[in-house]
Amino acid sequence: MSKLINISEASSIAIHAVVLVAKSGELLNVTQLAEMTGFSKNHMAKILQQLAKYNFLESTRGPKGGFILKRRPEEISLLEIYEAIEGTIDAEHTFHNCKSCELEHCVFGGMSQKLTADFKEYLQNTSVSKLL
Repeated sequence: MSKLINISEASSIAIHAVVLVAKSGELLNVTQLAEMTGFSKNHMAKILQQLAKYNFLESTRGPKGGFILKRRPEEISLLEIYEAIEGTIDAEHTFHNCKSCELEHCVFGGMSQKLTADFKEYLQNTSVSKLL
């Protein structure tokens, strides 16, 4: 089945991991987070390192190590997490390069921009704390 908006596994892992770490209030390791979410341990590890690099999580090494939130949950929007993984959301462009289209008006009626803008607004207005 086709979907209009597709959230990548990487950004889904990132958002879920940050929310779960925030909710726990204690160190969670890669294995625990992979088991809690059902995502691959290797992919989880890669994303957690990116989240630490972008200062969402703090990493502690060792057998009792793991990840803990580096900032307060109310200070982190889902948009920040999403864009750290995927890059900036651009709500101004359509599905395809329509410059070569001979039609006077876009057949999609600006719907792709509206959906993207709505999605971006939701992510911007939703902090991690709202999901706890």
